[in-house]
Amino acid sequence: MSETPTFHVLALSGGGYRGLYTATVLAELERALGRPIASHFDLICGTSVGGILALGLADEIPASQLQALFEENGNRIFGCRDLLRRLLGFWFTAKHSSEGLKNVLTERFGEKTIGELKHRVLIPAVNYSTGRGQFFKTPHHLSFELDHHMRLVDVALATSAAPVYLPLSRNPRGVFADGGLVGNAPGLFGLHEVRTFLSPDKNAQIRVLAIGTMTIGATVRGSASLDRGFGKWRGGLFDLVISAQESSVDYMLRQSLGASYYQIDDKATPDQSLDVKALDSVSIGATNTLKDRATHAAQRALGDPLFQPFRVHMASTPTFFHGPNKNILEA
Repeated sequence: MSETPTFHVLALSGGGYRGLYTATVLAELERALGRPIASHFDLICGTSVGGILALGLADEIPASQLQALFEENGNRIFGCRDLLRRLLGFWFTAKHSSEGLKNVLTERFGEKTIGELKHRVLIPAVNYSTGRGQFFKTPHHLSFELDHHMRLVDVALATSAAPVYLPLSRNPRGVFADGGLVGNAPGLFGLHEVRTFLSPDKNAQIRVLAIGTMTIGATVRGSASLDRGFGKWRGGLFDLVISAQESSVDYMLRQSLGASYYQIDDKATPDQSLDVKALDSVSIGATNTLKDRATHAAQRALGDPLFQPFRVHMASTPTFFHGPNKNILEA
């Protein structure tokens, strides 16, 4: 009797500078595992900052280096604000220029493409040219013929173009907005990807490990005005979208997978929320809070029996149908 196939999915949420929490969790887990964390997963999904981390992990960049990338370059990413943006940001222009992020990504990824990645990825974005969600993928299915040409820098900019925080991103496939608009917590997309494209066996065992960003639940105060124009919504509208999505996806994955779904995330205390509430808050307070909570969260997970399947599972070598890492003959 053949063994039931098993697939493990890593799902990394978006959240701006709060992605330092995700990166720190990954670095701690990788340190304990003693090998690239990507080797434990059959598919890595990531949205926005989670998409940047997913691309890095799939290229087997050590998670500790990705952690340092965000910690050391936070002010470059969320600090490109000339006088015009300081005066009109949020109102008529994005709050930050994307040049800082683009420079950081280029220094790390260079001209590397999706087709050069060593592990499967799925990166959500919104194609504003078509008005639809778009999912950049490695060529792990015969029908995925185009994305392997895409530069990692372009994919990263597309998935992280957070409305009002950063400008829209243009690349050879169109104009893109942040993947958080279609799926800030990409675990449900990962589950669908495995069931649809990776495993024809309906009895396959699928587990999803989701790592959040200490996302603050977007709520309204009892005394707040209910009649709101953009001046009152501003960045809060995008925050509400991603917060509501994350809670919905978390509920659905718990219902669908039960104990095969594991989430690592934390809720900020009222004091800590002052440091990490904003997506673009780069400060000593935010850095310390994100790193401290993430280190404890990783330690907590490593000692949890429900996390153990993710420690022992080793992903098989992925099949790629196109691009420089193609390893299968034409059908």
